[in-house]
Amino acid sequence: MLVSSRSSKRVVTVPEADPSAAWHTFDQRQVQLRQVRSRAQKPVKLVPRTLVQTGIRASNGRIHTPRRPLPYKSSIPRRSGRRVARRGLFWKVCGALAAIVCIVAAINFALTSDYFRLKHVEVVGTQNAALMQSIQHMGAQGQNIFLIDTDSLQKRIQTSSLVAAVEIKKQFPDQLLVTIKERQAKVLWQNAQGTFSVDQQGIVIAPVSATTDTTQLATVVDLTEQQPVLQKSAQTVPSLHPGTYLKNIDIVFASNVWQRVPKVAGIDTFKLYYDGTIYASTTGPTHGMASSSGSYIIESPNGWKAYLGNSQDTNSLDNRLKELNEIVKLARQQQMNIATIDLRYGLRPVFTLQH
Repeated sequence: MLVSSRSSKRVVTVPEADPSAAWHTFDQRQVQLRQVRSRAQKPVKLVPRTLVQTGIRASNGRIHTPRRPLPYKSSIPRRSGRRVARRGLFWKVCGALAAIVCIVAAINFALTSDYFRLKHVEVVGTQNAALMQSIQHMGAQGQNIFLIDTDSLQKRIQTSSLVAAVEIKKQFPDQLLVTIKERQAKVLWQNAQGTFSVDQQGIVIAPVSATTDTTQLATVVDLTEQQPVLQKSAQTVPSLHPGTYLKNIDIVFASNVWQRVPKVAGIDTFKLYYDGTIYASTTGPTHGMASSSGSYIIESPNGWKAYLGNSQDTNSLDNRLKELNEIVKLARQQQMNIATIDLRYGLRPVFTLQH
């Protein structure tokens, strides 16, 4: 049996669906889209186009980008950097030459201008007018403050027997400050050539006539040159003059003797001698051999002499002076006329009587 297509009916089947569920799904999508659109977008960082892209050097960023051909044809014309580079090199050379000229001019001004020539030499630390005048006339004035040789000037000043130390400072633009430390006289040393002031190191400073404040200084009479020729040491005794060094003479010990004798030995009036030909001790560091340090001698108004030795003796000075005091007291009690007292033999002092 044949059935015509026109006579057949089209049947459409619609599945059962809930309209509210579809609407709910659509609403969710709309909400998600609004949330995405409402989010803050990140700012876009603008970067200037580089030399490779434009042919023009950027004002910031990667300025020193090497020139390379563009990978594409650009409508922006390239700008040649050769002229700019040449112009920058020219100004750099001009600036360098100007700086060199300024430096040369400044050096020339500093070395030749009268503004930097020494006009004042100030001497401090001394009241000795002769010493101050001699320093100020050593030729420093008029020299350039940059070219003056302060080391040479310092050595020349230190050759003076009056100067123990010296310091020189430049005070710009035209002044020199000389700080002097004078030698301090410790004792007065007298021999056949005269009387001189001597510091604690044994350096002869000046004649007593050129030394101030000598009333508190001990006077030591040197008997070495007054001894017979056969008793003198093999070494020739040097002549005394300012700057001479008294070798093997303990000036500090001599000063201590002068100060300690009145206090410990009770002897107010005495004379102090030094004899370099007398061996000071048989118990000293030479172990019985002759010592060349000499001996200090006290002479009282009564005529007796006490041989003290020197600083190398093992027996202390105060102990020797106490022994001297006891012997003098014993002599007074027993009415003995003492001739000599020898305190150079440790705890065994020896004294002799006058005949």
